[in-house]
Amino acid sequence: MIRLYLIRPAADEKRHGARSLTRRGRCRFRCVARAFAELEEPIDLICASPKRPARQTAEILARSLDHDEVVVLEELAPRASAASLLRALAARAGDLDGIALVGHKRQLRGLLVALGLRKRELPLRRGAVLRIDVDTLARPRATVPRFRLCASAGELRDAFCGLRRVA
Repeated sequence: MIRLYLIRPAADEKRHGARSLTRRGRCRFRCVARAFAELEEPIDLICASPKRPARQTAEILARSLDHDEVVVLEELAPRASAASLLRALAARAGDLDGIALVGHKRQLRGLLVALGLRKRELPLRRGAVLRIDVDTLARPRATVPRFRLCASAGELRDAFCGLRRVA
């Protein structure tokens, strides 16, 4: 099984004509990233949307995990399709087991639906980390939601179990 960690960017605002994380958003996500690092979940690849708030969130996560680089994927842009994202991940990931995706609400919701979850079944809040296990990236047939780490408390809030089959 491949572990996918879906992460929405922390709170952001428009400053000087561009969007970037707020001070509070950075602080809250640092707490989540530290709590996530304490779980010692192995991450092989961190991918982020080309949008600035997503890149900033991914960089905070990478620092907390002592990870070297963040890969920017155009397929994580808000308007890209979930199918194109899965193809890009399959091509890039190879035999990697743990992949963190820092994307946007619209894109990540589409990915969850493509993985066989019902629309809005697993809420994605800003700065939250959601772990989902899939059997393959190219054409996932089985999906297992594992846990969600929320920004509000920096602790595991929900534990999921059960197997989902993708039609």
